[in-house]
Amino acid sequence: MANNYLKGEPLSLRWSSAWCEHSAKTIPQLFCSQAETLGNSTLYLVKQSGVYQPISWRQVRERVEAISAGLIARGVQPGDRVAILSENRLEWVLADQAILHAGAISVTLHFPLTPQQVEEQLSDSEATAIFVSNTTQAQKVDSVRANLPHLKQFISFEPVSGWTELGALEAEGRQLLRDKPNLLDETRSTLTWDSLATLIYTSGTTGDSKGVMLSHGNLLANMYSAMMMFPPPGRDYILFNFLPLSHIYARTADYLATFGLGVTMAFAESFDTLAQNMQEVRPHAINGVPRFYEKVKERILTTIQSKPFLRLLGGYARKKGVQRAFGGRLIWAVSGGAALDPQVAEFFWEHGLQIFQGYGLTETSPIITSNCPKDNKIGTVGIPFPGVEVKIAEDGEILARGPNIMKGYWRKPEATAQAIDPDGWFHTGDVGEIVDGKYLKITDRKKDIIVLAGGKNVAPVAVETALVNNPYIEQAVVYGDKKKFVSALIVPDFLHLEAWAQQNGIPFETREELIAHPQVVEWMQKMVSESLTKFAHYEQVRKFILLPQAFTFEAGDVTITLKMRRARIIERYREQLDALYEEERV
Repeated sequence: MANNYLKGEPLSLRWSSAWCEHSAKTIPQLFCSQAETLGNSTLYLVKQSGVYQPISWRQVRERVEAISAGLIARGVQPGDRVAILSENRLEWVLADQAILHAGAISVTLHFPLTPQQVEEQLSDSEATAIFVSNTTQAQKVDSVRANLPHLKQFISFEPVSGWTELGALEAEGRQLLRDKPNLLDETRSTLTWDSLATLIYTSGTTGDSKGVMLSHGNLLANMYSAMMMFPPPGRDYILFNFLPLSHIYARTADYLATFGLGVTMAFAESFDTLAQNMQEVRPHAINGVPRFYEKVKERILTTIQSKPFLRLLGGYARKKGVQRAFGGRLIWAVSGGAALDPQVAEFFWEHGLQIFQGYGLTETSPIITSNCPKDNKIGTVGIPFPGVEVKIAEDGEILARGPNIMKGYWRKPEATAQAIDPDGWFHTGDVGEIVDGKYLKITDRKKDIIVLAGGKNVAPVAVETALVNNPYIEQAVVYGDKKKFVSALIVPDFLHLEAWAQQNGIPFETREELIAHPQVVEWMQKMVSESLTKFAHYEQVRKFILLPQAFTFEAGDVTITLKMRRARIIERYREQLDALYEEERV
């Protein structure tokens, strides 16, 4: 095998074992098969009245079919687009399944979207119906409703004036099913492996958002591959969900994997209650993003440092602390969505828990490669998923091919042709290399590589990752293309910086005053330098601008998965950044 080509093991579309046997070709077929077998077993754990309550496969199926029939009663046809705008909750998966059982296509909108973004995606998809969670989300739609002539049905999980409540839609569906008991068999039969299942709009880090078309087969192929890479020890197994279901990572790795494995998924109440919820649920598996694991590490170390007795126990205390932080019985922890700092991975591995870093995009359903229990190399994103091929192009770009590759971008044939070449290779836009003949390593985004005036190439993601691993730095964006040296925009971690300032007697009333203080600037320069000791001289950040506020999704600075929209951020601060180089000439 050439050193720039990798191929996953063959993927059989029929997956069978002692704990799961099916050959589903559509998501409703998979769900119905499992619900028939598992019946009263627990599918979901949902926090209700302060306690996690079990919801069985049978209960979920009954509600899904009633909601699906309700949609049909209101005119939804196979192939129609139906949107969901909601935070994670039980009703989200009920709505998504109901849409698919009706033969329709779910358009999953990210819940922090602005009204303008909601309008753009509903208009582009020509959605005919929408589910929202509450008044906050409904108001976004109501504010742009006049511009959406295709949108006819408005359903809310909670009571909202002028909207159909979910319970009422279910009642309509139950009545229709009494009259036409075979109705859903008819709509489900219209679906095939190649039928379009969902539209998910890209985060738009490098341009306008595009609707990614994923088929039932795309999603199932990736799910089957995940089952082969991460087979659970049995059905008595809980997967903990807190990542947005509207994003493809949780959609496949949490939601669909639960169906395929026939296990239980527990919903986190919110991002603020993760630590508490993990103690209540005590999960066996979790899918997270790097920042989540960084925060857990920080919390463990802070707890140990604050208790002298635990410090005396050393590594033993940290090992126990790692398991307790996740509830005490975690087997698998997977990281995706961005680069995981090797130091974070090493910390957990040293204390009894491996984190398996994976890699993929919305367009690839999403997983292309992943580390797994049999193959785990820190600093890489693992080996190809079964059925997936990976190769490195001459310019270093990572290309992927397999049954998980999208059908294309919704109504954008030119963009589709640019992304998928005639041989079926999807061009990821990421730059990488093959390590030890079997592991993929991401080095940067193709469009983000900085070429300094002297011709040296700098990978900004690597520099930024090293910076944010420092406890005094929350966010960083590196700049310097065609410049003499590297500079950066830095958002301090104000929790740590303010505590340091108070300990050192530095007065301040606002964050703006704090970051302008000469001692603070000097301290942050020290932190930047210490973070980059392993980098070459030309990769060092020589100058930086401290910012008083974090980059946020609401401001358009980051994507729903917290990836920096570097081009937008740099454009906003270009004048200040360029001034750093003017000072150098003076």
